[in-house]
Amino acid sequence: MRMRYSNPYTNVVQVISLKKWPRATIAKRLSESYLSKVHVTLTMEADILAVKKAREQLKEKVMKEYNARLTYTALFVKLVAHALRKHLILNSIVEGDEAKVIGDINISVAVQSPKLGLVVPVVRQVDTKPIGQVALELNTIAEKAREGKITIDEMMGGTFTITNLGMLRSVDAFTPIINPPQSAILGIGRIIEKPWVVNGKIEIRPTCTFSLTHDHRVIDGYPAAEFLATLKSILENPMEYLGE
Repeated sequence: MRMRYSNPYTNVVQVISLKKWPRATIAKRLSESYLSKVHVTLTMEADILAVKKAREQLKEKVMKEYNARLTYTALFVKLVAHALRKHLILNSIVEGDEAKVIGDINISVAVQSPKLGLVVPVVRQVDTKPIGQVALELNTIAEKAREGKITIDEMMGGTFTITNLGMLRSVDAFTPIINPPQSAILGIGRIIEKPWVVNGKIEIRPTCTFSLTHDHRVIDGYPAAEFLATLKSILENPMEYLGE
């Protein structure tokens, strides 16, 4: 005799279709990525006092010359691009049975859109542009994404993704899922002041945790760790890479 059960979930306040665009596209791409790639996540905590000082030093100039807000995301996008230039294997895509290392550093930036859900517009050739131009382009595409006006072309051609949850001020570290066909993604947590050892003395410093997920089929743990070490060095000396 077959037992019949009543549905215990009666107080449903919202139903989200996983078959309708854009949620269907997000679900399909992330599911395919998780099933096809070998995800490994490395985390690194870094002192970003120098980045904070660089932002204070440059934000008025960027606003005056480019009419753009200089956000931490823009700074991280620019600095990560320079780290990628030194470790191009992380700037690669997978097509079929081939991994292709790309010479242009086009960074996809995850943006939560009320109308479209999670979208990833692209800032192209980041390491070749001044920080003011990067800030302007990032502000523009992020606003278009939030308004639901971003185009497919503006989301194509990314070679590496950055997803910054730090602005929510609640997340320290997480395990982001790679954005196909890319081979790596960097998650950025909140900026928080912590005791930090500097030259043998304890100081209070702004710190941030960076979570790098990479496809182990393409990128081994050692080069991924080398990339994070380079990024840490760049974060400690950002003005070398932010000059206008």
